[in-house]
Amino acid sequence: MSKAAILEKGEKLVGITSPDRLVIECGGERHRAVFKDVDEVRRGRTRFDSGRSEINFTDSYRYERAAYLLDRRLGIHRVPVAVVRKVEGREGALVQWIENASTEIEFGRRFSTQEIIDLADQKGTMHLFDALILNTDRRPENWLVGHEDLKLYLIDHSRAFRTQHELPEDFTRRPARLARGVYANLQDLDEATVTDLLGGLIDRVQIRAVLARRDLILRKISNDLEMHGADAILSD
Repeated sequence: MSKAAILEKGEKLVGITSPDRLVIECGGERHRAVFKDVDEVRRGRTRFDSGRSEINFTDSYRYERAAYLLDRRLGIHRVPVAVVRKVEGREGALVQWIENASTEIEFGRRFSTQEIIDLADQKGTMHLFDALILNTDRRPENWLVGHEDLKLYLIDHSRAFRTQHELPEDFTRRPARLARGVYANLQDLDEATVTDLLGGLIDRVQIRAVLARRDLILRKISNDLEMHGADAILSD
């Protein structure tokens, strides 16, 4: 995608950051993609219409790439491919368009009981990932469900990587649920690994905040394992 030819540019997508819809060519094949070049920093306190406020608010295309890289490092594989590159002279994130997927609201049919259980497991990983990167913008339209495999896809991470060390309440109030491999990879994260992986995309303060939240997540998982048992917390 970093070298893909831009074939067509469509209308901007509806959303807070209004990304561009593109058609690209990779390896002789046409694909759809989204280009997001938002890169906003607001010093001091920003108040939002919801009543929530935030100190030193940031909204950056770089976080799309950072979320993708960290997702792959943890073995989650739910975040679409994102690369940083220029399009028409503007630097931003070119993000893979997920085909044959939609939001749950737009899915078109009801899920069976087993499908609801399977999606709940995947959402457990989503909540953990959002807690780790402190994503403040996980709304229902920011995850998709694959039409054929019911795989959960996590999109829109430009408002992630906040610097607070606390975990979000909606993560702490319920038992964690994650794959054993993701748990092992989470334990292996250290400052050198995260710096090598995400340096240049997020700063040192953000990296240390990721690691501080990682420590709190591991502590929570340990408590959950003791309280509920491995079968309730860890999946294969």
